Amino acid sequence: MSGDAVPAAEREPAPRHRPVGGLLRTRNFALLWVGQSTSAVGSAMTTVALPLVAISTLHAGPAMVALLTAATWLPWLLIGLPVGVWVDRWPRRRTLLIADIVSAAVLVVIPIAAWTNVLTMTMLLVAALLAGIAGVFANVAFNAFLPHLVRAEDLMEGNAKLQTSASVALVVGPGLGGLLAQAAGAVSGILIDALTFLVSAACLLGLRSEPEPHPSAGDRPGMLRQIAEGIGFIMRGRLLQAMLVVAAATNFAMLGITALRVVFLVRTEGTAPGTAGLVIGAGSVGAILGAALATRASRRFGSARTYLVANLAAAPFVLLLPLGGHGWRLTLFAAGSFIALAGATMSNVMTMTYRGNFVPAHLLGRVTAASRIFVFGTIPFGAATAGLLASALGTRSAMWALAVLYVIAPLPLLATEARTLREFPAQGTPTAVA
Repeated sequence: MSGDAVPAAEREPAPRHRPVGGLLRTRNFALLWVGQSTSAVGSAMTTVALPLVAISTLHAGPAMVALLTAATWLPWLLIGLPVGVWVDRWPRRRTLLIADIVSAAVLVVIPIAAWTNVLTMTMLLVAALLAGIAGVFANVAFNAFLPHLVRAEDLMEGNAKLQTSASVALVVGPGLGGLLAQAAGAVSGILIDALTFLVSAACLLGLRSEPEPHPSAGDRPGMLRQIAEGIGFIMRGRLLQAMLVVAAATNFAMLGITALRVVFLVRTEGTAPGTAGLVIGAGSVGAILGAALATRASRRFGSARTYLVANLAAAPFVLLLPLGGHGWRLTLFAAGSFIALAGATMSNVMTMTYRGNFVPAHLLGRVTAASRIFVFGTIPFGAATAGLLASALGTRSAMWALAVLYVIAPLPLLATEARTLREFPAQGTPTAVA
């Protein structure tokens, strides 16, 4: 059992008719939502601010900018599996708190170094790597903590609300990051991101939870055996395997495009930083739509069907991104991002809810980590590949290659049981076939 399970008093019986606001009317989820949403806005600002610091302050080229993205995601390959074991051993709320504080401390160093004229590309890469390490702990701990904070029947709503706020952050954050870069310098956005992590930590401290006993060190198997248990659970499920392969390929392609988008808009097309941020933010509105429709689509068409259609139907619109350019063609970039992110967000809500309901609680940290080291582990390679392709072929050609890969990636789902399922199975239930 988790060390952060919520007392019975906090888990009130589900009302027959949920009031307006749903889970947001419960204290624990509302605090968690506020903290995560605030931090998400800051992190979205940094996705634009960090490459702008490299471009404008340190005059970095496309390969070095892409390397920044790779450094952020590399920790999944380095420590992802043991983090899953540690998260299953440690109190998950405490892990989230420490990760927030470490992230704030790492990020605040960047503006201080820039203002004192000592910032180097090496410092920026190290900061990205350390922030990525903290992010691994936070990501695994959060995905293992949420199913203990809300009831199983509320997990879809909780994931949808968190995805909605994260999607809003993707709209607001890049625009703010770009505008702040023009008005006060790119490092100002990174400073604000550091402060948002402190807001998240304060909200976590306000949660009402009580610790539960963990197995003593003598009662639990060694780390390698615990890692093997998480991987073994995934290997026994063919659907989980297929979903992981598709997610890994799409992440490889999309994060490669993400690593190049600021360079493409600002340097290749001559777009002003503020305009680039607004275009990226406008495209991200699609993620809000995807998150808002996820629960409704799942109830009407089934979670597995929604997942399949979201992946297959939205992917081709990524081809609009490399068609984008100066002037009116910026709308093509925004439209492609809009539809692709709508589909990706709906897919994410279905995936997280399926895993939270299907995986046993004592394995959730390890299965999440094993899944994400595979899915997120491709991202550094995608970003590095994007940088190499951009250097060799040009930024637009690199984006074309990655966009084509993104379109092809979901096709293997048609050869799996996802093609015939209406609903994803829950733990201990038979597969529901349409």
